[in-house]
Amino acid sequence: MRATLTAGRSVTVTSGDTTLFRYDFGAPRPHATELRTRAGVAVRGTIAWSPPHAEPGAATHRALTELSATTSTATIGHRLRWPAVDEWRSLTAVLTGDDTWLLLFENTVTNVSGRALPLAGPSLSLRVVAAPSAARSEWQAARLAGGTVVVVDDSANLAHPPRWSAGLSPAPFDTGTRTLRSDQTIAFRYAVIIAPASHDARRAPRLAALGRDALAGIPVAVRGGLCHGEHTRHGPVRRTRTPVLTRQCTGGALSS
Repeated sequence: MRATLTAGRSVTVTSGDTTLFRYDFGAPRPHATELRTRAGVAVRGTIAWSPPHAEPGAATHRALTELSATTSTATIGHRLRWPAVDEWRSLTAVLTGDDTWLLLFENTVTNVSGRALPLAGPSLSLRVVAAPSAARSEWQAARLAGGTVVVVDDSANLAHPPRWSAGLSPAPFDTGTRTLRSDQTIAFRYAVIIAPASHDARRAPRLAALGRDALAGIPVAVRGGLCHGEHTRHGPVRRTRTPVLTRQCTGGALSS
């Protein structure tokens, strides 16, 4: 796999001659776009995340903390600042089969506004994807003309399992039930599986199981900048999940 940087703007992740997605980290709302299956078929949808509070505003990209690729994975990590929160974010693309790949999204979010922020509504969203709202569940799927998309919520996320608003968007927080205190850090983690279009009703649960396994721990390569609580040894590791992460990436910032 390859992760190709366009300085100050985006990273394009490819597998062989196929572009899997482009991540626009310099956008006011950083997002993954131009999604494709491993066969190169375009899949409608844009994967974005914004803080789940009223009027989150626009993000400002601070620095890339990781840009790496192996034969089967590619990882993008960066720091960004929203008007009310600081965020560290990582996206890891993983080839999971001959026709399937997975995007692992994880971040930590710290309230730097000096006041409590009421949490409400969705955070991760797949815009354009036509999927109905749903009651609380671990995962949700959409069958599209170009492919099948499944989103799995990590069991360690707050208010797991979430409700699902239209567009495969997990919406864990009921209005007024939770707040993010000043200087408090919380974490979110999701798996998004991209597979060819299928009318097999058994396919989506199998893909969801794939996402669940990935969230339980994906082997990751040694990185230039370590996060507290990650690894300090060489070789593949599995990340430990807790309901709230307080780690902040230090060192290893890349020019962007």
